[in-house]
Amino acid sequence: MSQHGPALLAAEEVTFGYRRGEPIVTGWSAEFPAGTVTALTGPSGSGKSTLLYLLGLMLRPHAGRVLLDGTPVEGRTDGDRARLRAHRFGFVFQDAALDATRTVLDNVVETALYRRQPRQPAVAAARTLMRRFGVDLRATHKPGQISGGQAQRIALCRALLAAPPVVLADEPTGNLDPATSRTVIAALREHAAGGAAVVIATHDPAVVAQCDRHLDLGGQA
Repeated sequence: MSQHGPALLAAEEVTFGYRRGEPIVTGWSAEFPAGTVTALTGPSGSGKSTLLYLLGLMLRPHAGRVLLDGTPVEGRTDGDRARLRAHRFGFVFQDAALDATRTVLDNVVETALYRRQPRQPAVAAARTLMRRFGVDLRATHKPGQISGGQAQRIALCRALLAAPPVVLADEPTGNLDPATSRTVIAALREHAAGGAAVVIATHDPAVVAQCDRHLDLGGQA
């Protein structure tokens, strides 16, 4: 188990729903301490992905608030929220969300450009991560030339590139074989052990078993 630290990320009484529908999330609260990996589970429609978008400042709650490093973010402008996402978060989306017009390597290093970091050290760090996850030989390929499993591993490299204090992962093992899944979860656990908060939306009991904490959203549907 990781040594639990202060809450890097928290939700307080968060409520959210899309237009013309019932709220997906109602009065939901949770804390995500430094040094932990938390699994979010629940049936389809229970709000797992929506909560990741709320926690990652991509959606604004209709009520309640999200806190980053103990500070509420609801008053921040869109530009401020984008800067927080670039500097404080790493994201692994369910569909990998790679830019089909750019090479795999450029997809990994793009977040460094948002942070205005020099390209050369970012490329070196990206290649190290890509070797670790067995996708370094695909660096010059486009996303349309690689498998779904490779795309997900590349998305993980992108998320971890800047060693962000918060990583949000939506079904990161969904397209992976068991051995690669274990490698991915081990990398996320290692990242958390360095002091990060990692949140994984998953339906896989094997992934849940490797997490420090488990939040079931079954009652939120």
